[in-house]
Amino acid sequence: MNKKSILIIGVEILFILILYGFVNSTYIELVPKCWVYKATSFFCPACGGTKCVMFLVKGNLLEAFFSHIIFFIGILYLLMVNVVYLINLNRKKKIAEFIYPKTWYGVVFIILLIIYTIVRNLL
Repeated sequence: MNKKSILIIGVEILFILILYGFVNSTYIELVPKCWVYKATSFFCPACGGTKCVMFLVKGNLLEAFFSHIIFFIGILYLLMVNVVYLINLNRKKKIAEFIYPKTWYGVVFIILLIIYTIVRNLL
């Protein structure tokens, strides 16, 4: 492993530990509630995202999935990209480069998020 890989992994572990400590403390009460939901009773595109991250950090994958399906899939995708990137840092022959983010991935994500928000508010 090169120094860049070790630094990236170290920063990620530190971030996860800080996030875990925050989620399991009383400070989680300081996260503001969704003002769009309070004002309109409609879910905004991000409603449930915080709960999704909280459940993921605690290891409850099923609850995280049902809190916000699109965020859950997005987080898993970013984790896969991260793993592939770290593997490719140390190889001459790169693998799975097709997984790296492209502009149209973002467009698809936004379209799915809009559709998910509409369906969730209709049901």
